[in-house]
Amino acid sequence: MFQGWEITDYLQATQIVVSVMEILVTAFVAIWVVQSVQTKIDREKVLKDYFSGELIQLRTDLRAFLDLLIRGQMEAQSIKREHNLLRVRINDLMDVLNEKFNVDKKYLSAYRQGLLKIVEEDENYESGYSDNLKVKFTDSTIERLHKLRTKNDHVFNYILLKLYED
Repeated sequence: MFQGWEITDYLQATQIVVSVMEILVTAFVAIWVVQSVQTKIDREKVLKDYFSGELIQLRTDLRAFLDLLIRGQMEAQSIKREHNLLRVRINDLMDVLNEKFNVDKKYLSAYRQGLLKIVEEDENYESGYSDNLKVKFTDSTIERLHKLRTKNDHVFNYILLKLYED
């Protein structure tokens, strides 16, 4: 089969084999890079979707909490407990969003702290705390709670936009 070949023929055949090997290696590397990048993109999207769901659930829970407060359907000590649970969830979520996606922690903290300040300043909350009575907030406090919600509800959308920015 190789009889009668000259050295130049062997060199050309070797060159062809090397070229084919080079093409195969390049194709393999390209496929590997594309798959690695796609896997990383998919993981990032899944992670963003997860945190997006957590943020939306937190907004829903915060809205429900505000609704219960406004309707006077919570006992004073329950308000404190629920607020503490929300605080922990907000801090945990914002710590991760800050670390992973560079979302500033202050946005939801200010909302939560403003809520607590309004509640604790109400005379009915203070007077009902020791007996753990349902708190019927004053009209002034209810108005402040509505304003707080209106002023800060957009924060969740801002965080979602920041999450999907890149």
